[in-house]
Amino acid sequence: MISDDAKLIIHGLSDVGLVRGHNEDKISWDSNLGLVLLADGMGGHNAGEVASELAVNCITDALRNVLVPATSDDAIDYTETVHGAIRYANNEIVRMAMEQPECAGMGTTIVLTLFHGDSVILAHVGDSRIYCYRDDQLTPVTTDHSLVQEMLDNGFLTEEEAISSNSRNLITRALGIADTVEVDVAERKACHDDLYLLCSDGLTDLVTDDEIAEIFDQHLQGQGQEVSATALETIATSLVSAANGRGGKDNISIVLVKKQQAFSDTSGIENE
Repeated sequence: MISDDAKLIIHGLSDVGLVRGHNEDKISWDSNLGLVLLADGMGGHNAGEVASELAVNCITDALRNVLVPATSDDAIDYTETVHGAIRYANNEIVRMAMEQPECAGMGTTIVLTLFHGDSVILAHVGDSRIYCYRDDQLTPVTTDHSLVQEMLDNGFLTEEEAISSNSRNLITRALGIADTVEVDVAERKACHDDLYLLCSDGLTDLVTDDEIAEIFDQHLQGQGQEVSATALETIATSLVSAANGRGGKDNISIVLVKKQQAFSDTSGIENE
């Protein structure tokens, strides 16, 4: 799936991998709104895909309800708006899990970017990640909400031990597992040549940050602002191939988004 307009170039790819029987990841975007989302669901009886789709739809609808009618960018508290949208999604997942026994125990991670003006809001819950490629350097801009990350932060594991830890997939936060959810939301300046990567752990569990950076460098180094939708498609395909080349043990989802110009007007937005 590709979106290419005056504001953003976006390419998304979600692959079932080589082991799982179905895909519980969900990717989505509204390029006019400046919104990109990725969710990695979990739960039995295919409930993970219910949770991830519900999260993406609830967050998108909540943000549209606030941002589309807005007449002034300055009047919006984007950080609180994103917080509220994610809390709403959490409530809806919890409600559905209670009402439908087959959905009991379902949950999902979430990562999103929301561009406005010359800034971007970054939000996440769980171990799906966001990276930024700027000045030929790839940098993680989220920190996993996982047991392994906590052990790393507290000095109980080295980086090398963390890579092979049996606890690697134990997350400490997710949507749908409790009545309340703690959300990490940050705002940063979005430079014109920034390229953001949103991805599920189906990629990062199997492909290291250095290897991801190498794939970016192969296709982008030295290009600066001249990045095409075709280049993003090639990078996404290469990343998925790298994960599948290591066994593809999980669903692999990737969204690449390249900022083109400022988002200063949210009027007249159409649904994707």
